[in-house]
Amino acid sequence: MWGFRSMNHFITATYRFFFSSDFAMGVKMALGIFLPVALLALFSIPLEILMIAGYGSLTMSIADQTGTLKHKRNEMLGTFIAIVIITLLFIFQSPGLHLLKIVSLSLISFVVAFIYAFKAKFIALGFIVGFTALLAASNSAATPAVYLFFFSLGALFYFAFSMAVTKIFQIYIVRQNLSGIYFLLSRYLKALSKCYRQNVVIEKEFKNFINSQTELLEELQVMRDLLFRLDYEKDHRLNQMVNELLLLIETREIATIPLQDFVIIRENYPNSDLQIFFRDSFSKAGINLEEMGMYSMRAGDMLKRLGFKAELRALEYELELLRRQDLEGEALEAYQIVANHFRKVWSLSRNLERIRSFLVDDVALEGSFPKHKLKKFLSQSHWSKDYITQNLTLQSPVLRFAIRSSLAMFCALSIVSMTDFLSHGFWIAFTLLSLMRPGFSLTKERSRNRIIGTIIGCIVGGILISMEISTLGLLSILFVSVILNNGLIRIHNPLSVTFTTVYVLIILNISKDLSMFQGISVSIERIIDTLIAAVIAIGFSHFLPSWEKVNLPRLTKSARKDLFTVIEEIEKWQITKESEDDADLKLALRRAQVSIVSLSNSLERMKDEPIKNRERDISAINDELIEMQSVLSQLSYLASLLEGKDATKIPEFREIFQVIKFRMDPKIHQQRSHRIPRFMMRELKPLIWLVEPK
Repeated sequence: MWGFRSMNHFITATYRFFFSSDFAMGVKMALGIFLPVALLALFSIPLEILMIAGYGSLTMSIADQTGTLKHKRNEMLGTFIAIVIITLLFIFQSPGLHLLKIVSLSLISFVVAFIYAFKAKFIALGFIVGFTALLAASNSAATPAVYLFFFSLGALFYFAFSMAVTKIFQIYIVRQNLSGIYFLLSRYLKALSKCYRQNVVIEKEFKNFINSQTELLEELQVMRDLLFRLDYEKDHRLNQMVNELLLLIETREIATIPLQDFVIIRENYPNSDLQIFFRDSFSKAGINLEEMGMYSMRAGDMLKRLGFKAELRALEYELELLRRQDLEGEALEAYQIVANHFRKVWSLSRNLERIRSFLVDDVALEGSFPKHKLKKFLSQSHWSKDYITQNLTLQSPVLRFAIRSSLAMFCALSIVSMTDFLSHGFWIAFTLLSLMRPGFSLTKERSRNRIIGTIIGCIVGGILISMEISTLGLLSILFVSVILNNGLIRIHNPLSVTFTTVYVLIILNISKDLSMFQGISVSIERIIDTLIAAVIAIGFSHFLPSWEKVNLPRLTKSARKDLFTVIEEIEKWQITKESEDDADLKLALRRAQVSIVSLSNSLERMKDEPIKNRERDISAINDELIEMQSVLSQLSYLASLLEGKDATKIPEFREIFQVIKFRMDPKIHQQRSHRIPRFMMRELKPLIWLVEPK
């Protein structure tokens, strides 16, 4: 049975992948990389020169990220200027790996690391700068002028190709990316449903539930940045997708539940029908979202009705039986919790019905959301000189990462220059560039994935290049490998690396007639390159390290501050009336959620670090993390209860609110932490009871 489920899941995931935005992006990148090479080949240009044009288009493809036409144009134009400048700096240096080239490449690694740590979008730019420098420095196939011309030609072609595809298929691209949110939200709801199981370790399942938010929150922000910047007010399809996205965001906010709720339900209703109905409701909601996602990608039929209507009726019946009892004390509190969960399931059902209506186009939209109100939810990446000045100190994780990256590159290139047994020693440097990450655990994870993917790829690639396959056949395999490498990079990193290795081996040996022994030898050499790079990367992670225990206090402080900001925004909205709506409150809730997830991710990464370098009191930090998530859940619930209400007319609301605000103030806790205990979720209960439906 388990094997059948696994096979069924694999088939479904594979089928879904071929309709996803990841696969579409992979096809687009592969076409953009290969087309300039194919067109130039018509003019009988030597293979070595064709590969230079291919490297140019490949480099530019790394900068091709999800975004509006305007932002994509600006990002790729800036990238093109950067790679031309970097190429000019290295292409005219004398051949060979001499000291000047080693030092200059190491300095570029320093700059790359410094850029990498600024913002997420700069990660690609940093890698491109280093990749371009290594390509130019390792050139031996053409004169500097010829190399610069064909490399720039390939990059420009990809730039123009990407702009054209983005403009023509804009609606399709947005729809495919939005469809991915359905599957991430589905996984989130399924993780939540497992928390209702009686026979699980609730702390472990709740941690998995928190962790399931990481990618979901990132992709939701990507979609905000994409959709909210488009001129959706003039396009019915875009306007519909904006409404879809807002409903999906609201659905995630509804399904935010504190750990204490699950603990109380388990204690008061062990192995009860209530648990089963709640579990099935959220699980089936996740399945419904998957089906909607498949329909939105035109890969499946729309479900005729939601799958958890029966659970809603059963929950309503169970709650009515409880309501008739004379409940008090803990029993009454437990009833109020399950009643709240029922309202969440009901709201979830209503939202999914509305989303379904949007997808089948049954609902007519009345107007659109004002762009100026949605603009504040966009991410910003403004470069500031303060970023440089603040990080020019050895205490800065950014500077420490930059120093160890440059030293690691210097070490790798020195090894390559002093040895001649590796025919493609520069690939050690290329691999190292992709492995170095700011934290030890991230570098270790990347190295592990790279080694696994490289070994599998070398076995497959070694066999392919040693077989008697025609050039056209190898090019076809190469094309498919590029598609899958780019398509799987966000889904399954080791598998993506496998296809990267396959196409690298084919590119380097496509014009050679290799025996089986020679093919295996080339593959073993590639594995050695990767192992050397991994050893260097992990080894230098211990030099000027940035252990997660150093980041934890800062992340904890940031999460506390963001939670307090939520309280301040509630006050501005409902008490002082400084805010005309709850937009700033929703923004504060989103920031607090991101801060808590960042803290959770840091804690998880620390578990992969050497024991001696971990924080000693992990359990205390984990307890506070769970408490923060619970507080955020209750604040989100309070915000939803206050919609359509005037808190100034609710007796005692202001007085209780001020007490809570004082208790949550991070400044008070910093000054007198030894006297004031940590703020707990239960302290919000009196405020919630004032506005909760009776």
